[in-house]
Amino acid sequence: MSVLIVHDLRVALGGIPILKGISFDIEPGQTVALLGDNGSGKSTLIKAILGLVRHQQGTVRLLDCDLAQFTQWQAIGYVPQRASVSLHSTTVAEVVGSGVLANRRVGWLTRRDRRAVSAALDVVGLNHQARELYLHLSGGQQQRVLIARGIVNRPQFIVMDEPFAGVDLTTQRELSNTLAGFDATMLVVLHETEAMADHLDRYLVLRQGRLVHDGTTLDLPERGGHEVAPPERPPLMSGMEPRWNS
Repeated sequence: MSVLIVHDLRVALGGIPILKGISFDIEPGQTVALLGDNGSGKSTLIKAILGLVRHQQGTVRLLDCDLAQFTQWQAIGYVPQRASVSLHSTTVAEVVGSGVLANRRVGWLTRRDRRAVSAALDVVGLNHQARELYLHLSGGQQQRVLIARGIVNRPQFIVMDEPFAGVDLTTQRELSNTLAGFDATMLVVLHETEAMADHLDRYLVLRQGRLVHDGTTLDLPERGGHEVAPPERPPLMSGMEPRWNS
């Protein structure tokens, strides 16, 4: 069973084609890097996979279930771009705890949940700042909080959109080694692959909304044509929503 199957995925935003017939699948246990220039469609692809952006054509299957019928969101970890998250008067622990509560009707943490929050913050080295306000942290610390939120449920599939933005290389490597220890499949948007190079199984490369490379190495094809890719639209969601709809 593939963790993710994407077939002929096409997305247009404001009438502008962003994704143009994307097809690939990810097998259990793989760690896959998603690469491409700014405006190539990386974040749009991530959001379309999670149902945060509606696709006009094609199919997405998560854990052998069509996206429209998918309900096992506790098995999916999502780390959004830090720039897309705006929080006020929210503590670090509350941000991470929102990942636990994402699919519940009852909105409070159990003792087991609090242990999970603490364990996730231990992973990113921020348990000692659990009661601090998220907005008071540095950019790198905020990014680590979002990673903790994405892994708090020990998900089967973790989707990360530039998880190391604003994080120094040493910390990137530490987090990469920690994430590699999880029994999870990962799709990670990256600008640089150095920190995760030892843990990456595949590389997907987008160019102007098309998948131009899918392989175990980064032997890229030459650029062709003179098309200028449209800029990606601003983030549509804050990254703190309790559930995602296709």
